[in-house]
Amino acid sequence: MKIVLIEPRACEANVYSKIPMPLLGPVYLGTILKNRGHEVEVYNENIHAPDYASLKADLIGISILTPTAKRGYEIAKRFPKEKVIMGGVHASLLPHEALEYARQVVVGEAEHVIADVVEGRRVEPVVQGRAVEDLDALPNPDFSLIKGYRLPPLAMPISTSRGCPFDCSFCSVTKMFGRKYRFRSAENIIKEMKSRNTKQLFICDDNFAAHPKRTKALLGLMLKNRIRHWACQVRCDVTKDRELLNLMARAGCNAVCVGFESVNPMTLAAYQKKQTVGEIVTAIRSFHKKKIPIHGMFVLGGEDDNKKTIWETLKFAIKQKIDTMQLTILTPFPGTKVYEDLEAQKRIFTKDWSLYDAQHIVFSPKLISAKELQLNIVRAYVKFYSIRRTFYLLLKLRLRNALFRLMGHGIVKEWIKLNC
Repeated sequence: MKIVLIEPRACEANVYSKIPMPLLGPVYLGTILKNRGHEVEVYNENIHAPDYASLKADLIGISILTPTAKRGYEIAKRFPKEKVIMGGVHASLLPHEALEYARQVVVGEAEHVIADVVEGRRVEPVVQGRAVEDLDALPNPDFSLIKGYRLPPLAMPISTSRGCPFDCSFCSVTKMFGRKYRFRSAENIIKEMKSRNTKQLFICDDNFAAHPKRTKALLGLMLKNRIRHWACQVRCDVTKDRELLNLMARAGCNAVCVGFESVNPMTLAAYQKKQTVGEIVTAIRSFHKKKIPIHGMFVLGGEDDNKKTIWETLKFAIKQKIDTMQLTILTPFPGTKVYEDLEAQKRIFTKDWSLYDAQHIVFSPKLISAKELQLNIVRAYVKFYSIRRTFYLLLKLRLRNALFRLMGHGIVKEWIKLNC
């Protein structure tokens, strides 16, 4: 059977259009199906879009996030409904919406059920997936299945765990992967890492250091096997463990993506982040002391945020010398507490999912107008990613940082061109 799996493109300028980072879900599923003897092609529209008019397949699988759902539905309508199955976070949260465009929707993790769905043993419209408890049993994702994906890529994604117990009020991760952590063994991860011909790995776990003992064991093996040049996502609390932080630096961590979320204490409490502004400052200094660059991520638009909050966030990022910054707008993703609260208050004014990309405002904030929030975030971005600041970094010979600042400048300019 010929199967085509598709990851729809993001609608507007974003970092993934500059450094293509495919979702691992479609690649895992494609690898499983290929290993069962099926002919499989994977398309990521941010990398290479197929000619849909001439695309022939027995089955089309489409994986959607909330901001790519609208595009995913457009793609689905190009094919007979009986040939289309859908999955991914958005389809898992709103299966009956997705079912309007597909014969079946897979909810949650699909690795255990995909073969049964494709081969006709599971025929119910909504197929409940099952959490993969033994992650070591999964095959290494075969990235050669992705059409047009240049190997080795600038940064290759790798997953070492699933789940997150923190359940932040605006996050949909736990709705997809649950609150129980599941880990691959260090030996299994190293085997995949050694097989990758790439200069940069991106560990895409939501919290790479969730289980410090396990993370230290993995870092020890990475040191032993000379696997260097990697980035990851962590929380501030990783810096409280000196041994862990030292190991990260010694093992070649060259960037951390940290969800600081806010410099407003009331907003941090509302987001259920369980961290303080003081802890954020300490974490930043600790990372920089180990010469680990920081991509700081903030969420603006909470109930206690106003115009002043936006500019205090920018001032904080500049003062603390955060290397790159992401100012996202609070977005009520379906299934989250934020969505439930705002929907009950009738404050969500659009269900155009293409705007649910954390760069567009889709609800009425409490202390600032939607327009003011949108415009001031854009202006803060322009100031942070200015050409002047980029040249300053070049003069200081901070070339890698300058390159990313220049990339950020380009993304912001492109976004403004499309929206303003």
